[in-house]
Amino acid sequence: MSSKTQYKCSQCGHIVPKWQGKCLECDTWSSYQEILDNKGVDSNQSISSSANIDPEKLSVLFDQIDKRQDKRAYPFSAKQLNIFFNKGLVTGSLTLLAGEPGLGKSTFALQILRSLKVADEKQKLKLLYITAEESSFELARRSRRLGIGKDDMYILQSNSLEHIEKTLDVHSPNIVVVDSIQTIFTSDSTSSPGSVSQVSILATRLLAISKSRNISIILVGHVTKSGQIAGPKTLEHLVDSVLLLESSKNPKYRTLSFSKHRFGSVDELLLLKMESSGLQIVVDPSLALLENIEKGVGIVYGVAMDKNLVLLAEIQALVSNQKFPSGDGKSFGQRVVIGGLKPAKLNTILAIAEKYLNINLQNEDVYLQVSGLPKNCYDDSLDLPILLAIISSLKQKSIQDITKSKSDKISYSARLTLSGKIRSATNMEMRSRVAEKLGFLYNPKINNGDIDVSLSNLL
Repeated sequence: MSSKTQYKCSQCGHIVPKWQGKCLECDTWSSYQEILDNKGVDSNQSISSSANIDPEKLSVLFDQIDKRQDKRAYPFSAKQLNIFFNKGLVTGSLTLLAGEPGLGKSTFALQILRSLKVADEKQKLKLLYITAEESSFELARRSRRLGIGKDDMYILQSNSLEHIEKTLDVHSPNIVVVDSIQTIFTSDSTSSPGSVSQVSILATRLLAISKSRNISIILVGHVTKSGQIAGPKTLEHLVDSVLLLESSKNPKYRTLSFSKHRFGSVDELLLLKMESSGLQIVVDPSLALLENIEKGVGIVYGVAMDKNLVLLAEIQALVSNQKFPSGDGKSFGQRVVIGGLKPAKLNTILAIAEKYLNINLQNEDVYLQVSGLPKNCYDDSLDLPILLAIISSLKQKSIQDITKSKSDKISYSARLTLSGKIRSATNMEMRSRVAEKLGFLYNPKINNGDIDVSLSNLL
């Protein structure tokens, strides 16, 4: 069998014989990666070998499948993890745990194994942690710090797939962690570890091992500077679940969510806090990302949602006079946004205020800061509290004075329409329940049903 080198686009899969700086199909720059194209396979031999296969021996009737093995899952000791994974880690599943460097992916993978072992009473699970990035000594030291006993888990330090396969034959583990897939290689490919061909072959073979031997495998993966999972896109298609560990604006917190989950919902989200004992699940995340509660001019609180989490967001607005007119003598205020809000959204809210409330903000500088939300999270239901914060700063009055409310703690969540109406937010009952639990008066003077309310009736 002969082979030659080709180059494949990691975005669209287009193959060229020579490396190109720009993909000829999808116009993506620096996306071509080296692959090995095997030639010389005898087509007659492959046809004859496939012709000898008896399809009746490969296919089975639906009713003949053992129902006891249908989506069987290993439960966690933590209730929140069981809800998040939908009853536990499914047997024979292939999961990708991805995140930026330094967020604690390896630590969380160890904690997953510990939680499975603590919940295991009768099954006597065999756990195997394969590390290719750090020494077995360093991994053992971290495991002791996290409370994992010496008899709870096997450790293998290797970056060879062939070595890993032999270890699986010897120990026959139930659950395996591979840390990380970008640093492991196979001799079947001459390309470097982490390349498209290497990762594709590794994922395919590990998937076959997972399904044929009923082993739950967790692959630890990296994220590029652009926020994409490193490696070919086929990696995300092959695995059953993709777990994303992401940072928040507060360096102590992380968010964990599914971007793909064949065995449950992708609407679940966990907030984690980094402590000396590892990443701990925040049971009540509503106020976790806020440092303190303030009251004053330009400050309004909104009740936001990120997937299944209800969070209290603090909006601070500052409206000031524009002091530096443009060259033609006209003065146009600048817009500065700090947080997950996009400038286009702020401009839309300002246009609604000018159109339907007769407020002239064209010559004013508007600064806006949104706190208390995870990274890259924004809820359209924060439209109203943002507008109220801007009006509060413009009029130099607190939101309590503007709305003539007797409560010191007020929160809002509602969307604004381009016709100048206030439209109720989604999941109103959850938002209202959390706001009341935190002692906030929720949406005063707003109809929480489906009927739109005019802005003029609120102010």
